[in-house]
Amino acid sequence: MLEEWLNPMKVSSFARDYLRTQPYASPSSANRAMPIFGWDTLDQLLTRNPPDVLVVAQGKLLELPSPRSLGEALDLLTSGVGLVIRRAEKVDDAVGGLAASVTQHIPGEVHVQLIVTPAGTYGFGWHYDDEDVFIVQTEGSKDYFFRDNTVDRERPAGTAPDFTRFGNEASPIGTARLLAGDWLYVPARWWHAAKCIEDSLSISLGIFPDPAWLASVNK
Repeated sequence: MLEEWLNPMKVSSFARDYLRTQPYASPSSANRAMPIFGWDTLDQLLTRNPPDVLVVAQGKLLELPSPRSLGEALDLLTSGVGLVIRRAEKVDDAVGGLAASVTQHIPGEVHVQLIVTPAGTYGFGWHYDDEDVFIVQTEGSKDYFFRDNTVDRERPAGTAPDFTRFGNEASPIGTARLLAGDWLYVPARWWHAAKCIEDSLSISLGIFPDPAWLASVNK
């Protein structure tokens, strides 16, 4: 599916010019991924096979019970509280298929999070991930902000990130507004944050590319 998202750019060109280097956004090219995570999917996940769920609001984890139905999830949204469903590729076949399709072009390990965010809020503040992140907007709209990490990029693997170092960052900030069917790539260890415009569903694919494949791309 990544090949379709990038068209007319070749995956090889994306890997050479953007992977681990700079963000990339594309409008409307991920429309076929929209049915993978809609409100009905959320209802099925919560009622059929309760997944690993974080309950979040304004950058904080909340000690609240996970919702067990769409109605309970919508009640949380009304209160300004969102959800992050972790390792969703393990509990939903369509999400698992999406993850597998991406590894056909970028070999490696993929972890998928399904993100539910209420309008006017955000789930997490400025942070970075060790993996490369592909974000697909499937419902609603959300503003994303991203900037290069010049203050903590060289953190040794296996050590905890220090997000407070963002206060020392001076790199320029880029933005992208994602509507349903749009997608955004954020390189590993780039700072990013988001603010929801309207109630939003999105798929976040975190990819750890195979080191040998990555080395071959960078030759």
